[in-house]
Amino acid sequence: MRALIYDDDDDLSQECAEALRHRGYETRTREGRADFATLVGEFKPDLIMLDVHMPEFNGFEALLALADNPRKGEISVIMMSGARDNLLDAGASLSVAHDIRLLGTLNKPFTSGDMNQLLSGPALARP
Repeated sequence: MRALIYDDDDDLSQECAEALRHRGYETRTREGRADFATLVGEFKPDLIMLDVHMPEFNGFEALLALADNPRKGEISVIMMSGARDNLLDAGASLSVAHDIRLLGTLNKPFTSGDMNQLLSGPALARP
C-alpha cells in the first residue's frame, strides 16, 4: 500500500508519513513540489492525505486533477484542514460530485488515533 501526503506543512506531513509507515504504508510527501498530478502518476498511491488550504495549489484543484486520473477508483482520500470554515464540507461535496472515494475529513490539529479511525472505517463516498 502506498500513501501520498500532500500538505504544505512539512512537519505534519512527516508525522502523518511516520504514522502511516507504522500501518505498513510506503509513503511519499509533497516535499515542496506542487505538481500533484505528476506525483500521483509517478507514485501511484492507494491513499492520499490532502490538505484543502494551501497557497499555490489547493485541495480543490487537487480533487479536480484526481477526478481526471484513470486510477481514481483505486485511490482513497482523507481531506484535512486547519481552516475553521466550511472548506472540508465543500471538499467532501466535490469528492462526491466527482466519484472520488473519501474516507473522511480531519480538522487540524488531529491525532494519529483520529487518522487510524478513518483508515479503519468505511469510506464516506464511493464511486
